Amino acid sequence: MKRIFIFGCGISGATLARLYAEKNYLVDIYEIRYHIGGNCYDHYDSHGVLIHKYGPHIFHTSNEAVYKFVNHFCKINEYTNKVNAMVDNKVVALPINFKSIEQIFPLNSKYIIQKLMKLYPNNKTITLDELKNIKDKKIQTMFQYIYKRIYANYSKKMWGVPIKTLSRDIINRVQITLGYEESYFPNDKYQGLPKEGYTKFIKNIINHKNITVHLKSNIDTLKLNNNKVYIDNIECNDKIFYCGSIDKLFQYKFGRLNYRSLCLKFQSFRKNKYQQSAIINYPSHPKMTRCCEYRQMTFQKSNWTTISKEFPGKYSEMSKQFNEPFYSLSNQKDRSLYDTYKKQIKKYSNIHLLGRIAEYKYFDMDDAIANAMSIFDINHDSCL
Repeated sequence: MKRIFIFGCGISGATLARLYAEKNYLVDIYEIRYHIGGNCYDHYDSHGVLIHKYGPHIFHTSNEAVYKFVNHFCKINEYTNKVNAMVDNKVVALPINFKSIEQIFPLNSKYIIQKLMKLYPNNKTITLDELKNIKDKKIQTMFQYIYKRIYANYSKKMWGVPIKTLSRDIINRVQITLGYEESYFPNDKYQGLPKEGYTKFIKNIINHKNITVHLKSNIDTLKLNNNKVYIDNIECNDKIFYCGSIDKLFQYKFGRLNYRSLCLKFQSFRKNKYQQSAIINYPSHPKMTRCCEYRQMTFQKSNWTTISKEFPGKYSEMSKQFNEPFYSLSNQKDRSLYDTYKKQIKKYSNIHLLGRIAEYKYFDMDDAIANAMSIFDINHDSCL
């Protein structure tokens, strides 16, 4: 039988593994952590509350192929992500919508709303950049307020740099909702969480006779030397898909890529509900970005509830708090360094990069699945 190797058992690696397994490939997945699921991993804490170890994950998509794939391995609950932010002692909806505008700008809200509807009659959302470019005094006052009081503070904590230095891709992920829709994902047809959790969802994906998973694999299992690839010190010419950081794969020979990490602090309370909504952002807090209450997302019944508070920081393998890479920094310097490493990987014709960390770009979960499907379509015939 044909064989492939995948390094990483997150949502990207698991999806690709299943696609190959169903085409009668033998698939070996090597995972350095003690668990499957990557950053989607969830588990029950000491109070029996299902929590996300690496912070809240909400599946959302309008991609029918992705939804069909997901729905084959789990059932999605009916949770709609409604995020709030604490701004000047007011709890306002995010993304900023018409309700938020009425809360923050009660005197000018009617004018602002009518102006936005006139300028964008067919839009559900506009980007922060589009709002910035509207030449209207009252809208500019609104823009400056939410830019400085909400997004600039939050972004500086999240990314460790001033918002003006961030790439437009990151900034334009910020949307303004043109309506009273409170969903954080107003443009997506489907959203929710797997009813039995993400770990069970990933377990179902990789539950195939052709897939073997190796947990707690050694960091040196995969080695590159003289344009040859070795797995457990044996030369390998089969297809390999790598989900880890590319600079680590090359032992940082050109320098280290920058990633942002998170420190999550969990607390449990013997009560039905801790906060107004599942996720509340704190843009003005000096260190914390948001607080998440998991039972509001999972609909789990319990006498206890568990929250996590998120504190971003610079990733470092040696850090006690920030030793897991979560997000790439899409600035010019790091993109250039990544491209240098990517040129090196091309010398190894049987290695392909897969997923958020390896490809050094931001993927939502549906993007990660769609990307794995695309990589499979491009590569699987060449394994024959």
